[in-house]
Amino acid sequence: MLWMLSELKDLDAADERYDAKMSVLMENVRHHVEEEEKEWFPDVRKAMGRNRLTELGEQMEAAKKRGPGEPLAVPSAKR
Repeated sequence: MLWMLSELKDLDAADERYDAKMSVLMENVRHHVEEEEKEWFPDVRKAMGRNRLTELGEQMEAAKKRGPGEPLAVPSAKR
């Protein structure tokens, strides 16, 4: 998905390829979310329990505040 975001970032919305690339990105995101919600999240909930998940959520919120504002600026995004 990062490669698609990097392509869209530099592509003008009027470009004839923009809509097609955006549709592919949206479908990839939908598929990813569905897979997480139906397959991974139930297993994680069972394995970790409510208290640990709440704690992890709080840690993620704190990390979000420290994270980069531009995801494509992260070195690992430049593959």
